[in-house]
Amino acid sequence: MDIRQLEYFLAVVEHGGVNRAAGHLHVAQASLSQGIRQLERELKLTLFHRTGRNLVLNPAGQLLVEPARKVLDDLLAAQDIMRGARELHVGSITIGTMPEMSSEAVAAWSGTFTRLHPDIRIDLSEYASAADLCDEVLTGQCELGFTTFPVPTDNLETVQLGVQRLLLVRPPGTQADGEAAPFDLARLEQIPLVTSSAALRENDIVATILRRESVVPRISARVPNRHAQLTLVLNGSASAFLPLRMATAAHRLGAHVSETRPAIRTPFGIVHRPGALNPAAKSFVIQSHADLAQWNRLITEHQESGASLLEAALLADDEIHARRGNREV
Repeated sequence: MDIRQLEYFLAVVEHGGVNRAAGHLHVAQASLSQGIRQLERELKLTLFHRTGRNLVLNPAGQLLVEPARKVLDDLLAAQDIMRGARELHVGSITIGTMPEMSSEAVAAWSGTFTRLHPDIRIDLSEYASAADLCDEVLTGQCELGFTTFPVPTDNLETVQLGVQRLLLVRPPGTQADGEAAPFDLARLEQIPLVTSSAALRENDIVATILRRESVVPRISARVPNRHAQLTLVLNGSASAFLPLRMATAAHRLGAHVSETRPAIRTPFGIVHRPGALNPAAKSFVIQSHADLAQWNRLITEHQESGASLLEAALLADDEIHARRGNREV
């Protein structure tokens, strides 16, 4: 059995006869008929009832239709991937982020892609809000946009990558209170907080959850970005809500990190204009999705073994870095 025989078979099925199928495929009718007969000989089954010049699927032929379609679809998909691989050598990808999805996080997620495709340049820009980011993607200024969801437009395709968790990050030396359980947000009123003035959507999410808990936050500082937040936390000036990836980095620098009750989370992913992406951008989306899926899978495995979210994220990071190092040796 070969691909051409399956193509002939499906053409007869979809075009209602040998004549029309041969015309569609631009082959001689005799060649098409011979291909069908050869397929039947190899399968040791007849696939059609033959009534005069008409071919009508019999039960065996009906069973073959979906598997044959899948084989041809998979072949076309493989050809598309290989064509993209041939084209994926040089060029650039324009990517936008927003303050809640910091450029450092996107750079971390794109690390595998940049190692695999060192000749592809990544042009990364940060925009003030999800609305601004979506406008840039809609106008074509950015091919891809990393954002939290929902987005303020229905005119973009979305690829959900995961759920961003915010953890409470407190200064080094903060008394742990012996707490293995999450930090109850109802206890937050006496803790000075530093917020990022750029992360408007994130601030709204936190404020909404705190209102539900009847908590009035004590904001001691507003700073331009996450790095300034982390600096004040590490200097002992205030605490902050930071994403899991940044919270693990803060923990390694000595900060005290806690999950919260209730949890603070928001879905995030990629937006792009409708239609096919260029090969580089498509590969970037696939690789980002794969890297995040691996990280989340490792975190889940460690949590199922009894680790906290923070412990699981630290272990996942260590494993990924160790595997990467082994590949590069």
